[in-house]
Amino acid sequence: MDAEIIQQVQVQAEDLDHWRIKKVLKKSDVDGSSRLLIGRRQVLTNITPFFTNNPSQFCQDKDGIRVTVFDVDTLTEHMLTLKKWKTNSFVLLNNWKKNFVSRRQLKDNDEVGLRWDVNASRLEFTVLEWHQN
Repeated sequence: MDAEIIQQVQVQAEDLDHWRIKKVLKKSDVDGSSRLLIGRRQVLTNITPFFTNNPSQFCQDKDGIRVTVFDVDTLTEHMLTLKKWKTNSFVLLNNWKKNFVSRRQLKDNDEVGLRWDVNASRLEFTVLEWHQN
């Protein structure tokens, strides 16, 4: 199943302005949970192809994988861990709250974007829309 998802994706390096993963933040993304939950399909189609030809083995290590996350809005780099949960969803951990939620003052219902930068081999982050209370 995972291999089929990846086979459906044609990675287009020239499409660098397109935010491949868009997420409206939930309360659990910005509260004390200290993680950003990312859907399985989004990771398998937009991140996994840059790491492995065997999607079933991606992020199988219980510790996850360390990734550089570049905040394009503030031009800052942060090291986070991408980990696969038992539910098969993925999470960004280890300083998510400090480096993104607190520093950027993110709230639930803000929309963020993620994309893989092929040239720099890093994940890029932006705030696409701030939620107005």
